[in-house]
Amino acid sequence: MRSHPLVSSTSNLLNEDQFYKVSLVRRLHEDNLNSITDLALLGAGDLLIVQLWIKSCKRVIDKGIKSLFHADRKICKTLSVLDVGYMPKITNAAIFTITSAAKALTDLSIGFCDEVTDAAVQMLMDRPNHNSSQL
Repeated sequence: MRSHPLVSSTSNLLNEDQFYKVSLVRRLHEDNLNSITDLALLGAGDLLIVQLWIKSCKRVIDKGIKSLFHADRKICKTLSVLDVGYMPKITNAAIFTITSAAKALTDLSIGFCDEVTDAAVQMLMDRPNHNSSQL
């Protein structure tokens, strides 16, 4: 099984303490993501994360997504790639939170999120800066 890092960041944007925190998070891989919870996501919002793969984290719900992006946290300015695919408890509300808060977001994967409806996909298409080739 090929592992993908949970987090990718640009080290030139991080001070030593922040880089240490991101280094710890980078060690989480696809094979142990089921332990990620809403509470675990709360701390990630204060890191300068550029790419985040939380695919298949079945214990994360909309509340966790909201905590990740609340109050203009650092991740809101830096996150460009987010994979929340295969997360059965993610709804349209989470997609709205992500797209409203993540200002640098260019790639969003929402495949097999059973609670995400066509309305959320339409909202993504209606964003002024969307690129349909990335959907």
